[in-house]
Amino acid sequence: MKTTANIIAAPADALAPLAVTFPTAKKVSGLGLTSLWKLAKGKRIEIVRIGRRTLITYRSLERLLLPEQTETPQPRRRGRPRKLPMTHAAP
Repeated sequence: MKTTANIIAAPADALAPLAVTFPTAKKVSGLGLTSLWKLAKGKRIEIVRIGRRTLITYRSLERLLLPEQTETPQPRRRGRPRKLPMTHAAP
């Protein structure tokens, strides 16, 4: 049985698990169980039910946590938007 440390430290060419349990996903991702269940309910991560067991697909967990290479990051806007200065029209 692989431990969580083996999954994290596994090289990229090694086979990743197809699905993991919620406690394993919690250890791997650093997210809490409540957050994982909310993501599953909101369909941001894919779950598979086998009997009474609920698993998270490893691919969807990776998609959530790894940044996309194709997207350019948007500049972060902070605070309240500035008001545009009033321009007075000449009579």
